[in-house]
Amino acid sequence: MDKFLRKCAFFLILLVLLNGIYLLVLGIFSPGFKKVYEISKFRNQSYKLLVLGNSMALDAIDAQYLSQRGLDSYNLAVAGDHVSTSLMLLEEYLQNNKKPEVVLIGLSSAIGQSYLNKVPFKNPEVEFFYHPNWKANITSPPLLNFQWLFVDLLKIIISKDHRNAQLVRGQWKTKKVIPDHSVFKEMTHKNTDYKDPYLSKIIGLCQKNGIKVILVELPGANSNRNSLPFTFQAKKASSGCITVYNLNSYEIASKIIDPEKDWLAPDHLNQFGGQKITKFLLEHIIKK
Repeated sequence: MDKFLRKCAFFLILLVLLNGIYLLVLGIFSPGFKKVYEISKFRNQSYKLLVLGNSMALDAIDAQYLSQRGLDSYNLAVAGDHVSTSLMLLEEYLQNNKKPEVVLIGLSSAIGQSYLNKVPFKNPEVEFFYHPNWKANITSPPLLNFQWLFVDLLKIIISKDHRNAQLVRGQWKTKKVIPDHSVFKEMTHKNTDYKDPYLSKIIGLCQKNGIKVILVELPGANSNRNSLPFTFQAKKASSGCITVYNLNSYEIASKIIDPEKDWLAPDHLNQFGGQKITKFLLEHIIKK
């Protein structure tokens, strides 16, 4: 029995060590993991503009470009986020920092309703740092909870493009290019449902604090674009409507994005495309 207990203790210690080492490696080498840790520690920041969204916003909105032009900005978007997580990130930020003048929400309807999914889901990285829970870490240890990040670590080891990529003011910047050879097809597109209660709560929270809200549909690949107008009114879960700026319009996006140079992956912009989109946002939406 003593021998069995010693073996159990040994394996338990080994598991704890392996998970601890994995967290240490993620904290050093995984930019996204490190970013979530850093934003969870934000105190007394005074950014004028904050970006919310998932990976499409993470890649597309160049907070450095905006900051260099007098609008001190930070990209709070996190890959895999649901709008409910964005609400929580904004609430936490407002509790510990000065309120921004503008909140820009990067929507990703080009790739479906994941960000505005009717069934909310939690982001494991965000939950780990914002709502630490020892019980959850035991039942779902980091090696399991963050197993997909191991693939990202391998990419950093293998790919020069990944090693040279950077997170700058929260935006994922990389010069990697994967051309978009898909073709736009004129068709009837389903209207996106913007009556998500969490999106409505973000808008209400901003209005309560005197913060301007900008909703932007980010551009996808040619095959995922639509023929909807550049601006339209969308109904909220609460009463009233809000303006949506549609950069996923084929007419608009095709004038801004070079399909041969501006894509990192399908529907995700590299730093060249991100800067072009951000420049357009600044000149045609934010300044107005």
